[in-house]
Amino acid sequence: MESSHNKSIKSDFKKIFDTYYEALVSYGGRFIHLKDECEDLVQDIFVDLWQKDLVFPDEISLKVYLYKTVRNKCFNFLKHNKVKEKYAENSIALLENDNYFLEHVLEEEIVRQLHQAIALLPDRKKEIIKLSLRGLKNTEIAELLEIKLQTVKTLKSQSYSILRDQFKDLGTVLYFLCV
Repeated sequence: MESSHNKSIKSDFKKIFDTYYEALVSYGGRFIHLKDECEDLVQDIFVDLWQKDLVFPDEISLKVYLYKTVRNKCFNFLKHNKVKEKYAENSIALLENDNYFLEHVLEEEIVRQLHQAIALLPDRKKEIIKLSLRGLKNTEIAELLEIKLQTVKTLKSQSYSILRDQFKDLGTVLYFLCV
């Protein structure tokens, strides 16, 4: 790369790639001990360099840019892997916990049965319950359906009564109905 004047990286790109690629992969290998990952990381840097068509005043500025970029990408890669490892550890702990497993299976089954029971309600009651489960307040439901607030309250109460009868042996369903 000529240092006498600023010029585009693209004109000397192959030379720059050939000169620095292996050294940058080796440098990245000090932090990331997976050669394939280092190669991908360095290739990404060169792709980015090509696309941005950056201009450097001299070769030292180019070297500083390349090595700092490798360091930063390695740092980000390691940080991301640390997050993935922590997530995997938490997931493994949950999978090993039989109580957690049973709670969630039961919860999902209750929710499934609740939605089946809601599907059997008359249309208007079903509509009101579904809107309620989406978090809408009675006044919002009344406005949306263009019916009186008292009608919403009555139909909702009747719907809850029907659902409670279907789930009278499952006390936990009350939790889902009140959410």
